[in-house]
Formats: sequence, structure tokens, C-alpha cells
Amino acid sequence: MGYTMIRKYFYYYILFCFLTTGPLWATSTGLNNIPTADVVPENVLVYQFISDMANNNKPDYVTGFKYGLMKNVEIGLDGRIFPEKAKQENLVVQGKLRFELTDFLAIAGGITNLGDRSRAGKEFPFGVLSQDFGFLRGHFGGSIQNNNEGFFGGIDKTLKFLNRDLTLRSDIIQTNDQHETTTSAGFIYDLGHNFLVESWMSFPTESGKEDVLTIKLNYVIKF
Repeated sequence: MGYTMIRKYFYYYILFCFLTTGPLWATSTGLNNIPTADVVPENVLVYQFISDMANNNKPDYVTGFKYGLMKNVEIGLDGRIFPEKAKQENLVVQGKLRFELTDFLAIAGGITNLGDRSRAGKEFPFGVLSQDFGFLRGHFGGSIQNNNEGFFGGIDKTLKFLNRDLTLRSDIIQTNDQHETTTSAGFIYDLGHNFLVESWMSFPTESGKEDVLTIKLNYVIKF
């Protein structure tokens, strides 16, 4: 099977996932389930479509964006594309400030889930450190989310696949007031023409929580 045919079927797979699944809410730049010290570059807009394959309800389409407001400052928001008439739809906001300590080390602080608590949950203030070790990058941080304080960490590695950047990513985060964890493994891949696709599996230890396959499609606009 040729390179062009592989990419064609990959696009069909992504489209199928978005038409048959439900949502996962947009977050600040990060790995799978955790933020990192990375931010969107200045004057770059990342438009996002998000879906969560563990949701057994009827499809609920979500769109959002992240924007590099200025150097080392990222903001973003998201909301349903077609909100249900019976529900009042509120946007969810996030922001992050980054400090570059060296060429290989950065720290950042921010907050996510500002807005509709019934949809996004409690606000999630966080601090995180990211270190480039050359052979991979490591990330470690924590949150002081009300009644759910905890730590998180992760690693990522970028390599070439079909002549485009493929970043493999894995992370772990404490949940349920540090009594449980959620681990994940996934990737982000450059589809070309300013499109990126992200996908990962999440494995929560909390009783009653399902494993989740997440798909996120990004379109990057540079001003």
C-alpha cells in the first residue's frame, strides 16, 4: 500500500471518529491529559475539534481554540457547536503564562475550566516544569484544584513517520483527591496543510470510570 493510500485511509478514520463520538473539553497546550510548559507561539491560532469515544450518549460536537496572545502567553476557550435547546451553553476559558529559564528548561503557570462548572468541573490552577533531555522531554507539575490537589508528570518524544513529525506522548495524573490516577498513551501527528491530529487512550483506576479513546483535530493559522 502506497504512502498516498495510507494517508487517505487515515483521513477517513479520523472523519469517522468525529461523526460517531462525543466530546472531551479543550485544555491548554500539553500532552494527553496534563498541561506542559509549552504555549502556542505568538500570533498563532489553533482551531480545534474534539471528541471522546467513551461517551455513549448521542454525539455532541465541540469546537475551541488556543491563541498566542503575545510571547509566552496563551489563552483559549471552547463550547458546543450545536448546544441542546434545553441547556444554557457557557464558554470555558483557559490561560497560561510561560517562563523560559534556558534553551532546554521552562516553567509555566495557568488555569483551565474557567466557566461552566456543570460541563467542565472545578477550576484547575496548575504549575508545571518542562525539561528537554535531548533523547526525550520530561514534564512534572501539580494542581491546587479545590478538594482535588495532586501531581502529574509525563514524557514525549518527536520522530519522523511518513516524512512528517510524529510525537509519542504518555502521562499520569492524580485524581479523586490523590486516591486514584489516570495514565495515558498517545500521539500527535502532522497531517500537512496546517492540520494536526491528536489521539490517546486514558486508563483511570477509579471504580466505575471507563477507559477512553480521545480524538482531537487541530487547524493552525499563522497571522
